[in-house]
Formats: sequence, structure tokens, C-alpha cells
Amino acid sequence: MSKKNSKTTCTGMDWNTMLGLLHQLKRDCKFQDYLLIATGCYFGLRSKDLLELRWNDVMNKSEFTITESKTKKRRLITLNENVKEVLQYVYQKRKVERSFSDDDYLFVNRWKERPSIQYVNRKLHEIFKDYNVRVGNGSSHTLRKTFGKRVWEMDGQSERSLVYLSEIFSHSSIQTTKRYIGIVQQNIENIYLNL
Repeated sequence: MSKKNSKTTCTGMDWNTMLGLLHQLKRDCKFQDYLLIATGCYFGLRSKDLLELRWNDVMNKSEFTITESKTKKRRLITLNENVKEVLQYVYQKRKVERSFSDDDYLFVNRWKERPSIQYVNRKLHEIFKDYNVRVGNGSSHTLRKTFGKRVWEMDGQSERSLVYLSEIFSHSSIQTTKRYIGIVQQNIENIYLNL
């Protein structure tokens, strides 16, 4: 966790590391953590928007629309089969609770209230530590950056993928997107390593 008023930069996870983490969380019956990592990495939403999601927003749907809290832009999220499987699995586990409702938030704290972003950040630090996941300054942005890094890698690290990500992330330029997902820093490090 960073000190107040200090600037830190977090990094995204390698996609295979994220998939391995999902497998371990599911195996260990840490369903809320499993859901957090999966939806964070598959949706690429800011944590504030992720925490606003309710079960009836995502269950049995192929897509949903949100209005982003920061930019006020409407964004359509398409659910692929992998994230649908995670949602269905956790939904079935949660549905056995007496007080569960489809109108509940996806993520709740022990008082059945929507958690804060600070809580999510603390939880992610704990998960990354417990499962030996190496990320720089891990936070809720790690999940969004993992999404961005995966999109960029899947499209052959193309300029086109950066244009798409710039639109998805509501960035003003692809230069901002490059910095956001760590491409610029990675390239600078490679320059020094290859001297």
C-alpha cells in the first residue's frame, strides 16, 4: 500500500499467472477473490465501476452496459465463455446463502455491504502475497492493466490494439495507453538491458 499523496505505478500480471491464480483461488474455495480477479481481468473496468455491479447486471447475459463513474461514458461489456463460467460458479455458491438476492452486489464485505476500493486494494495485496504473485505495487489497477496487457499481446502488440484499448480505457491518446499498460517503461528497460 502506498503512502498518502505519493505516486506509485502498478503493473499488470502475465495472463498465464492470472489463470493460475484463478485456478488456485477456486481450489481453495476463495470464491469472492476468484470472482474479483476474474471479472477485474476479463472486464477491464475501473474498480469503482466493478464494485457497482450487481448479480442481475451480469447473470445469464452475453453483454451489459455501464456508465463509467469517472468519464460518464457508456460502455458495452461483452461476456466471454470463461467469465460466464466463473460468474455461474460463484453465483451457485452464493445462492445457497439465506439472505442472497439477485439484486445483491457481486462483491460484498462481511456486513453484506459493497466494499470500498481501499478494502479491495488490501485484499489484492493479501492475495498476491499469499499466492506469491509478483506484481509491482499491486492494486485494483493491476487487474485493469492485466486486461490491457492481454489485449495488446493477443493482437500481436499492434498499434491497432492500442487504438482499441485507448477507446476502451477512455484515454486521450495511445501514448497514454502505452504508458498505462507499461509498454513505454518495458521498452526503456529493454534498451538498458540490451546495451
